[in-house]
Amino acid sequence: LKFLQEYIAPVTEKLYPGYYTKAQAILNFMVRYRPNEQAFLRPHHDSSTFTINVAMNRKGIDYQGGGCRFLRYDCKVESPRKGWSLMHPGRLTHFHEGLPTTAGTRYIM
Repeated sequence: LKFLQEYIAPVTEKLYPGYYTKAQAILNFMVRYRPNEQAFLRPHHDSSTFTINVAMNRKGIDYQGGGCRFLRYDCKVESPRKGWSLMHPGRLTHFHEGLPTTAGTRYIM
């Protein structure tokens, strides 16, 4: 992804001297959350260096609840706007969980 190569990789290399990222998207997928199916994700680390989640629909209109909570920091991001993204380090520092979707269907990519 051009965004990773032009923006994220240079910042990463400046903040973490000696770490050189390939800045490539390896695993892209859509996640569907529904109260009666997969409503949430248990706490976990992602296998990527960075995770970028893109909101595919609208909280309060298409679904209720949901979001991401970072356990170490007790910080949660409940709802970026449709089309907006949440980016965070993946495998090392940001142990997180997907908060329960309580109504409707939530999609993130």
